[in-house]
Amino acid sequence: MPQFEQVSIFASLIFWSIISFGIFLYVMKRYAFPPIFEILEAREKKIAGDLKSAEDIRIEAEKLKKDFDAQLKTAHEKATTIIHLATEESRKIQEKTLNETQAKCRQMQKEAEHEIQALKNKLMGEIRDHISTLTITATEKILRRTLSEDDKSRLVDESINEVIKSLEGHAG
Repeated sequence: MPQFEQVSIFASLIFWSIISFGIFLYVMKRYAFPPIFEILEAREKKIAGDLKSAEDIRIEAEKLKKDFDAQLKTAHEKATTIIHLATEESRKIQEKTLNETQAKCRQMQKEAEHEIQALKNKLMGEIRDHISTLTITATEKILRRTLSEDDKSRLVDESINEVIKSLEGHAG
């Protein structure tokens, strides 16, 4: 078989190929692999350092986010409290103003009632004086004599009562 006859040629070729490959591996191991392994180790350390830095940054970012959320929540609570206090203060001021206004209105009403009553009393006094003078004068002219004090008083009271009834009838 011709295929197996060449095995003896191949055997020496295989032997020298193995020897060459061994020398090649020795040279590579001695001179080429150490710098390659150093580069790979440096790269591995750099990647590990970058991963550690990224993890540290992520942890710091989470911490900052939690702090920010806490500050935001505190600010929101403060704002809500301020709004509540302002609303309450506004309500109190409104109530106070309303109460003061109502008190002033009541005071003005009382003063007006007192003033009206004083004017009414003054006018009634003036009317009484005027009616009494007119009644006495008219009666003396009709009777052609001077009236006694009792007669004057009685006539004045009767006349005033009639005038008051007449005024009340017109007012009602």
